[in-house]
Amino acid sequence: MKSISRSRKKPINFRLTHQALLVLTLLEKKLHTSKTAVIEKALQFYADQKLKYDNPLMQYAGMLSDHEADDMLVAIKRDRKNKTIKIKL
Repeated sequence: MKSISRSRKKPINFRLTHQALLVLTLLEKKLHTSKTAVIEKALQFYADQKLKYDNPLMQYAGMLSDHEADDMLVAIKRDRKNKTIKIKL
């Protein structure tokens, strides 16, 4: 997420449940930051989770076991380095 200077931030109003406000306050203190920073980080995290499937490659995430994925990476690296390229000049 792009860092925004304080002068460019726009004030907004919204309502939170008592429990959400307690969580926000707890995170503010635990992370030694502002409520604004907590909200911004939370929004970015939520957006990353919800929007990650917009990338067409992400639909394949988790389809292979760790062993299968490692084998595939080894094959890709091996084949990438062992190509014979013929150049006609």
